[in-house]
Amino acid sequence: MIVTGIAPVTKQKYKVELDGRPAFVLYKGELARYCIRLEQELTDEHYHEIVYVVLTKRAKKYVMHLLTKMDRTKKELEEKLKRNGYPEQAVNAAIAYVESYGYLNDKQYAINYMQAYEGKLSKKQICWKLLGKGIDSQTIDSVCEEIKQTDESALIQKYISKKTKNQTGLTNKELKKLADYLYRRGFEGNDIWDALRHYQSDDNDVSL
Repeated sequence: MIVTGIAPVTKQKYKVELDGRPAFVLYKGELARYCIRLEQELTDEHYHEIVYVVLTKRAKKYVMHLLTKMDRTKKELEEKLKRNGYPEQAVNAAIAYVESYGYLNDKQYAINYMQAYEGKLSKKQICWKLLGKGIDSQTIDSVCEEIKQTDESALIQKYISKKTKNQTGLTNKELKKLADYLYRRGFEGNDIWDALRHYQSDDNDVSL
């Protein structure tokens, strides 16, 4: 493998490119230790030690540090490691390490997230956010079955009050705008209509 690029990330860290592709990030002293110079060959022995020993050990410590600060999903940890220049082999080893000790559990993360945001976000909105965090739909469905969701009518009313200041007699245009706002937050059409009918003018006939 030929070193085709060495670019500074910080004063002490450098991004190394091998054979025209990003490979890893090393400290300045490590460049010297492994004789990494532009247009020079990196031996297989040095590459193996860098990836499977040095960076794998560092990646494990890094994910442990991240998890002590806050819960994270597998996807979030993978993305964090990759953004910091860790090669795929080190990323996979670090994820497997925390999983083996039970430090990484996407199902428990989903349970904690749902409990934390219940009464603040709609059930659908919570599910959307969990999907965005990399939790698979099967895990989300399983958690939804285990956790009994409360009636969302009070939450819908909270959103409406925030937007209308409890003003009644809204026009068709105002009601539809409000309904769209609630749809985007994951509430069901029937629930939205049941809540909005109390804000409708007597001469309005709105189908949501």
